[in-house]
Amino acid sequence: MMQSYILLGIATVTTVLSQLLFKQGMIVVGSVNFSFANMAALIMNVIKSPYLLIGLFFYGVSFLLWLLVLSKLKISVVYPITSINFVLVLVASYFLFGEKLSIFQYLGILIIITGVLILAKA
Repeated sequence: MMQSYILLGIATVTTVLSQLLFKQGMIVVGSVNFSFANMAALIMNVIKSPYLLIGLFFYGVSFLLWLLVLSKLKISVVYPITSINFVLVLVASYFLFGEKLSIFQYLGILIIITGVLILAKA
């Protein structure tokens, strides 16, 4: 069972890495029109961006690890734990991208961490 929680931790880290790489990739690519007509241009931007490609790789790894975790643990226990992703992305965006956090975001972080700790005791 401990191995499954380690896999969950790795899935969490790879999910967060993918989101941060997606953000960096979009900073480099710039604003994109997400219309159906621009789909080919969007795909080309993804193919040309190492940040987006590596982000997709980590997202895929996270997906596979998540499937492994779900095969071994109750979703009612592990899914709420994934909310820690939000906390990690918020904190990383503060340090990596200089995004300012509001009092509500700090409060949300506190609530999420408290909730995860409560669920860990269950």
